[in-house]
Amino acid sequence: MALADELLLVALDDTSGRTVGAKMNLDTALAAALLVELALAERISVAPAEAGWLERGKVTVINGRPTDDPDLDAVLAKLLAKEGQKVKNLVSTVSWRPISRGLRDRRLARLVQQGVLVENRTEVLGLRRYLTRDSGPQQEVRARLKSALIDGLTPTERTVALIALLEASGILHKLFPAEQRKLVKTRARQLSEGDWAAKAVKDAIAEASG
Repeated sequence: MALADELLLVALDDTSGRTVGAKMNLDTALAAALLVELALAERISVAPAEAGWLERGKVTVINGRPTDDPDLDAVLAKLLAKEGQKVKNLVSTVSWRPISRGLRDRRLARLVQQGVLVENRTEVLGLRRYLTRDSGPQQEVRARLKSALIDGLTPTERTVALIALLEASGILHKLFPAEQRKLVKTRARQLSEGDWAAKAVKDAIAEASG
Protein backbone atom coordinates (compact mmCIF):
# COMPACT_ATOMS: atom_id res chain seq x y z
CA MET A 1 0.00 0.00 0.00
CA ALA A 2 1.27 3.45 -0.94
CA LEU A 3 2.46 5.74 1.85
CA ALA A 4 -0.20 8.31 0.92
CA ASP A 5 -2.89 5.65 1.35
CA GLU A 6 -1.51 4.59 4.73
CA LEU A 7 -1.56 8.21 5.85
CA LEU A 8 -5.10 8.69 4.63
CA LEU A 9 -6.39 5.52 6.29
CA VAL A 10 -5.18 6.45 9.77
CA ALA A 11 -6.44 10.03 9.28
CA LEU A 12 -10.00 8.78 8.77
CA ASP A 13 -12.23 8.89 11.84
CA ASP A 14 -13.79 5.47 12.39
CA THR A 15 -17.09 6.92 13.59
CA SER A 16 -17.77 9.88 11.30
CA GLY A 17 -16.02 8.56 8.20
CA ARG A 18 -14.38 11.93 7.71
CA THR A 19 -10.74 12.91 7.94
CA VAL A 20 -9.42 14.37 11.19
CA GLY A 21 -7.58 17.68 11.37
CA ALA A 22 -7.43 20.46 8.81
CA LYS A 23 -7.96 19.24 5.25
CA MET A 24 -5.34 21.67 3.94
CA ASN A 25 -2.74 20.13 6.26
CA LEU A 26 -3.74 16.63 5.21
CA ASP A 27 -3.54 17.52 1.52
CA THR A 28 -0.04 18.93 2.02
CA ALA A 29 1.08 15.78 3.83
CA LEU A 30 -0.43 13.55 1.14
CA ALA A 31 1.50 15.42 -1.55
CA ALA A 32 4.71 15.04 0.45
CA ALA A 33 3.95 11.34 0.84
CA LEU A 34 4.15 10.94 -2.94
CA LEU A 35 7.62 12.46 -2.97
CA VAL A 36 8.72 10.28 -0.05
CA GLU A 37 7.41 7.21 -1.88
CA LEU A 38 9.51 8.10 -4.91
CA ALA A 39 12.54 8.78 -2.72
CA LEU A 40 12.21 5.44 -0.91
CA ALA A 41 12.00 3.72 -4.30
CA GLU A 42 15.14 5.60 -5.37
CA ARG A 43 13.28 7.34 -8.18
CA ILE A 44 14.23 10.82 -6.93
CA SER A 45 16.78 12.43 -4.65
CA VAL A 46 16.35 15.55 -2.53
CA ALA A 47 19.19 17.94 -1.80
CA PRO A 48 19.90 18.01 1.98
CA ALA A 49 19.98 21.09 4.22
CA GLU A 50 23.79 21.03 4.10
CA ALA A 51 23.64 21.88 0.40
CA GLY A 52 22.91 25.52 1.24
CA TRP A 53 19.76 27.60 1.04
CA LEU A 54 19.74 27.81 -2.77
CA GLU A 55 20.01 24.06 -3.33
CA ARG A 56 18.42 22.43 -0.28
CA GLY A 57 15.09 20.81 -0.98
CA LYS A 58 15.65 20.62 -4.72
CA VAL A 59 14.40 17.42 -6.33
CA THR A 60 16.38 15.47 -8.92
CA VAL A 61 14.89 12.58 -10.90
CA ILE A 62 17.09 9.48 -10.78
CA ASN A 63 14.76 7.07 -12.54
CA GLY A 64 11.84 8.45 -14.53
CA ARG A 65 10.39 5.16 -15.72
CA PRO A 66 6.62 4.75 -15.15
CA THR A 67 5.40 3.18 -11.91
CA ASP A 68 2.17 1.26 -11.36
CA ASP A 69 0.60 4.34 -9.71
CA PRO A 70 -0.89 7.19 -11.80
CA ASP A 71 -0.28 9.81 -9.10
CA LEU A 72 3.39 8.90 -8.79
CA ASP A 73 3.73 8.94 -12.57
CA ALA A 74 2.16 12.41 -12.71
CA VAL A 75 4.69 13.69 -10.16
CA LEU A 76 7.59 12.19 -12.10
CA ALA A 77 6.30 13.82 -15.30
CA LYS A 78 6.07 17.18 -13.55
CA LEU A 79 9.61 16.85 -12.23
CA LEU A 80 10.99 15.80 -15.60
CA ALA A 81 9.27 18.74 -17.31
CA LYS A 82 11.06 21.23 -15.07
CA GLU A 83 14.25 20.40 -13.23
CA GLY A 84 15.26 21.75 -9.85
CA GLN A 85 11.83 22.15 -8.29
CA LYS A 86 11.78 22.38 -4.50
CA VAL A 87 9.81 20.09 -2.23
CA LYS A 88 8.03 22.90 -0.39
CA ASN A 89 6.75 24.45 -3.60
CA LEU A 90 5.55 21.08 -4.88
CA VAL A 91 3.52 20.24 -1.77
CA SER A 92 2.21 23.71 -0.90
CA THR A 93 -1.52 24.08 -1.52
CA VAL A 94 -1.02 27.74 -2.47
CA SER A 95 1.64 27.14 -5.12
CA TRP A 96 0.83 27.08 -8.82
CA ARG A 97 -0.62 23.70 -9.78
CA PRO A 98 0.39 21.85 -6.58
CA ILE A 99 0.63 18.07 -6.78
CA SER A 100 -1.97 17.94 -3.98
CA ARG A 101 -4.78 19.13 -6.27
CA GLY A 102 -7.49 16.45 -6.30
CA LEU A 103 -5.11 13.98 -4.67
CA ARG A 104 -7.19 13.20 -1.58
CA ASP A 105 -10.28 12.33 -3.63
CA ARG A 106 -8.28 10.15 -6.02
CA ARG A 107 -6.66 8.20 -3.21
CA LEU A 108 -10.00 7.72 -1.45
CA ALA A 109 -11.53 6.45 -4.69
CA ARG A 110 -8.60 4.06 -5.07
CA LEU A 111 -9.13 2.68 -1.57
CA VAL A 112 -12.85 2.22 -2.33
CA GLN A 113 -11.97 0.38 -5.55
CA GLN A 114 -9.59 -1.89 -3.61
CA GLY A 115 -12.36 -2.77 -1.15
CA VAL A 116 -10.64 -1.17 1.84
CA LEU A 117 -13.22 1.62 2.22
CA VAL A 118 -16.86 2.08 1.31
CA GLU A 119 -18.29 5.44 0.26
CA ASN A 120 -21.57 6.63 1.80
CA ARG A 121 -23.50 9.80 0.97
CA THR A 122 -25.84 11.59 3.37
CA GLU A 123 -29.44 11.72 2.14
CA VAL A 124 -29.98 15.45 2.74
CA LEU A 125 -26.80 17.20 1.58
CA GLY A 126 -25.12 14.36 -0.27
CA LEU A 127 -21.94 14.67 1.81
CA ARG A 128 -19.48 11.86 1.29
CA ARG A 129 -18.24 9.68 4.14
CA TYR A 130 -15.70 6.91 3.88
CA LEU A 131 -16.17 3.99 6.24
CA THR A 132 -13.94 0.98 6.72
CA ARG A 133 -14.85 -2.17 4.85
CA ASP A 134 -11.59 -4.06 5.37
CA SER A 135 -9.99 -3.03 8.67
CA GLY A 136 -6.83 -5.08 8.09
CA PRO A 137 -4.70 -2.40 6.36
CA GLN A 138 -5.63 0.32 8.86
CA GLN A 139 -4.96 -1.95 11.84
CA GLU A 140 -1.56 -2.89 10.41
CA VAL A 141 -0.55 0.76 10.04
CA ARG A 142 -1.80 1.67 13.51
CA ALA A 143 0.10 -1.27 14.97
CA ARG A 144 3.31 0.02 13.38
CA LEU A 145 2.72 3.49 14.81
CA LYS A 146 2.06 2.10 18.28
CA SER A 147 5.13 -0.12 18.11
CA ALA A 148 7.37 2.84 17.30
CA LEU A 149 5.78 5.55 19.43
CA ILE A 150 4.44 3.73 22.49
CA ASP A 151 6.40 0.49 22.70
CA GLY A 152 9.67 2.17 21.70
CA LEU A 153 10.67 -0.43 19.10
CA THR A 154 12.86 0.57 16.17
CA PRO A 155 10.64 1.39 13.16
CA THR A 156 11.38 0.90 9.49
CA GLU A 157 12.36 3.87 7.33
CA ARG A 158 8.86 3.82 5.84
CA THR A 159 7.20 4.04 9.25
CA VAL A 160 9.51 6.88 10.30
CA ALA A 161 8.44 8.78 7.17
CA LEU A 162 4.77 8.21 7.97
CA ILE A 163 5.27 9.41 11.55
CA ALA A 164 7.10 12.51 10.33
CA LEU A 165 4.30 13.43 7.93
CA LEU A 166 1.56 12.84 10.50
CA GLU A 167 3.42 14.90 13.10
CA ALA A 168 4.15 17.74 10.69
CA SER A 169 0.51 17.98 9.63
CA GLY A 170 -0.80 18.05 13.20
CA ILE A 171 -2.69 14.79 12.83
CA LEU A 172 -0.53 12.39 14.84
CA HIS A 173 -1.55 13.41 18.37
CA LYS A 174 -5.24 13.01 17.44
CA LEU A 175 -4.69 9.30 16.85
CA PHE A 176 -3.78 8.52 20.46
CA PRO A 177 -5.50 8.89 23.87
CA ALA A 178 -4.76 12.07 25.83
CA GLU A 179 -2.58 10.25 28.36
CA GLN A 180 -0.23 9.02 25.62
CA ARG A 181 0.13 12.24 23.64
CA LYS A 182 3.12 13.65 25.51
CA LEU A 183 5.09 10.45 24.91
CA VAL A 184 3.96 10.34 21.28
CA LYS A 185 5.03 13.93 20.68
CA THR A 186 8.48 13.39 22.21
CA ARG A 187 9.12 10.13 20.40
CA ALA A 188 7.84 11.45 17.07
CA ARG A 189 10.15 14.46 17.16
CA GLN A 190 13.10 12.25 18.01
CA LEU A 191 12.37 9.99 15.06
CA SER A 192 11.57 12.72 12.53
CA GLU A 193 14.34 15.16 13.43
CA GLY A 194 15.90 16.51 10.24
CA ASP A 195 13.32 14.87 7.96
CA TRP A 196 13.13 16.89 4.71
CA ALA A 197 9.53 15.99 3.96
CA ALA A 198 8.29 16.94 7.44
CA LYS A 199 10.07 20.28 7.24
CA ALA A 200 8.56 20.96 3.82
CA VAL A 201 5.07 20.17 5.13
CA LYS A 202 5.49 22.48 8.12
CA ASP A 203 6.88 25.28 5.96
CA ALA A 204 4.08 24.92 3.39
CA ILE A 205 1.39 24.93 6.07
CA ALA A 206 2.90 28.01 7.70
CA GLU A 207 3.02 29.76 4.33
CA ALA A 208 -0.59 28.92 3.51
CA SER A 209 -1.76 30.03 6.94
CA GLY A 210 -0.26 33.47 6.42
